[in-house]
Amino acid sequence: MKIILAPLLSLLILPAGILAQTPADSLEVKQKPANADDPSAFFTRLEVFNEFQHYESGIELNQTVVRNIIKLGKRFTTRIDVPFVHNSFSSPAGYDQFGLGDISFRLLGYKIKETRKSAFTVSLEIQLNTAASPILGTGKNLLIPVITYSDVLKGNKNIVSVVLQQVNSFGGDENRADISFTKIQPIFLHFWSKRFWTVVADELFIDYKDDAATSMIFKARMVNAPTPRLNIWLQGNVGLYGDFVARYQWGAEAGLRYFLLRSMNFNNPKRAS
Repeated sequence: MKIILAPLLSLLILPAGILAQTPADSLEVKQKPANADDPSAFFTRLEVFNEFQHYESGIELNQTVVRNIIKLGKRFTTRIDVPFVHNSFSSPAGYDQFGLGDISFRLLGYKIKETRKSAFTVSLEIQLNTAASPILGTGKNLLIPVITYSDVLKGNKNIVSVVLQQVNSFGGDENRADISFTKIQPIFLHFWSKRFWTVVADELFIDYKDDAATSMIFKARMVNAPTPRLNIWLQGNVGLYGDFVARYQWGAEAGLRYFLLRSMNFNNPKRAS
């Protein structure tokens, strides 16, 4: 499935004026936003998203990911990502393939501390060498410890977050290159109303297999909540610089999430507990 990029990117740059707030829609200053795009907020949900990536070499990668996140009590969470990947690497022959990619698991996420306006979490994730073909995955198993911090700014219409990931490979195909890098991702989330918000983020990669060389990708997302249980989003991505293998030239993403537990009040913009 290919994403039609021009309409998608044009939606991302629509002026903020079209997000007109009605009295039933607007945020009150006293409210504390809680949102699944905040990496420290734990919600049980199902997500399906499709991401397209175009590389400078002409390679195009398209993957659809089915993600299931389960909140366990007030402080714990788990996650599983099942990707289906199409790689258009057409030379040599037979490398234009589609199939299952590398499945990843959040073994455990833990909310260490939470206040009315901030939260600090840690988690341990693992990505397994499950791809149906070598061209559809890394060929390695990956161990990924993650730290996140989020804070609600004054006025309660903005959330700033930082995500720190350390990725190291183990096992897998001995003929594939080992992997060792850090990803640092600052995130800025702005609420236009209860139903519309935008998210912008940088992804800074530090590749230890290339003398700690750095690369960066910029991402911008527009999200709509047509119902309390449903979010849909469109996103545009641009590779700014660097030679890291995961740094593409440009890309786009479209997705949806559905909140599964009836007991959660998703329109109540207090922080998740």
